[in-house]
Amino acid sequence: MTATVAGKNVPTVSSPPPSPVPGWLASSTAYAWRVLVLGAVAYIAAIAFGRLELIIVPVVAALFFSTVLVPPARWLRRHGLPPLAATWVVFLAALLVVAGIVGGLVPSISGEFSALGKELSKGLTTFQHWLENGFLHLSHRQVTNFVDSAKKELNTNRAKLIKGALSGVTLVLQGAGATLLTMVLTFFFVKDGEDIGNWALGLAAESRAPDLRAVGSEAWATLGGYVRGTAANGAVNAVLISIGLLGLGVPLVAPIAVLTFVGGFLPLVGAIAAGLTAALVALVAKGFVAALIVVGMTVVIHNIEGYLVGPLVLGRAVKLHPIAVLLALTIGTILGGIIGAFLAVPATAVALAVNEHYRIRRRQALAATPAALAALELPGSAVSPEEAAGQ
Repeated sequence: MTATVAGKNVPTVSSPPPSPVPGWLASSTAYAWRVLVLGAVAYIAAIAFGRLELIIVPVVAALFFSTVLVPPARWLRRHGLPPLAATWVVFLAALLVVAGIVGGLVPSISGEFSALGKELSKGLTTFQHWLENGFLHLSHRQVTNFVDSAKKELNTNRAKLIKGALSGVTLVLQGAGATLLTMVLTFFFVKDGEDIGNWALGLAAESRAPDLRAVGSEAWATLGGYVRGTAANGAVNAVLISIGLLGLGVPLVAPIAVLTFVGGFLPLVGAIAAGLTAALVALVAKGFVAALIVVGMTVVIHNIEGYLVGPLVLGRAVKLHPIAVLLALTIGTILGGIIGAFLAVPATAVALAVNEHYRIRRRQALAATPAALAALELPGSAVSPEEAAGQ
């Protein structure tokens, strides 16, 4: 319906007829079916992930590596180097750096990792004796039942992991194929990333292309911030824990530092695992006091990361509450195992960044509505700018 105001036809707003369904029931069912749809999508995605793991993992790994290699490649392009040459320079430099790190670390720590396993076994035995003879005074039967239950659970999960990894093809062929595919995808993502993005945008409606481009840029910035920031945090934690362990005279510093760096990509869980490993080694090598010092040192280091290094390195790219991290890790582990846990936090960060983009867009649209109505300058219109702002 329209009304004539100052010689112009202005649409009038008519109130809808009252609904026989109570408001709380309508809103609850609206949320309920959306939750059911999201659950079905997550279930289907988990099944697809299990079937296509050999393809999805290299693609995600290539995206991770690309976030590190794209900035220097773009810098070389801006300084006159052709795209193919810039990609080869960055790609070969990265391979040389990785080969140098692996060649320098593997010979020195390969033997230490086997020694680390023996030290952890001794540490668990020492901890078992402390539970029986310490102030807890647990009975030998209680401790034995607990240890046997933990070993049984570990062996069961390990058997499942090995069975899943070796189904269809051997583990060696899987690793070689995934590594080769990751390298090829990384090369083309660095070289033709913009062209691939433009091609994907061409599949969408022309009116939605600018919005999708902005969402893609936000997601890419978030993923890059997460990868670079997490790697920097892991390196800082590894250096600090190494300095502390060397000061205490604890052995096996190199493998513990590597575990600390890798554990940075499993927030909270990785820190706890690396800290417990260091504490058990210190317990065997230097005693109970040294183990307590290592635990306290681990807590201090990760607080420094959380309140000082993390905000400076990650900035505003990734901001997740610890509860969100724990929930993401739990869901990722249930859906995808170890790989799911590894991908859960960056996927959550990207999803929240996209949601924040659309939330800001909605807020800007609502803020612009009263101004657009006021620009009409139609006295006596059915909806005034003040009423629209109140809505």
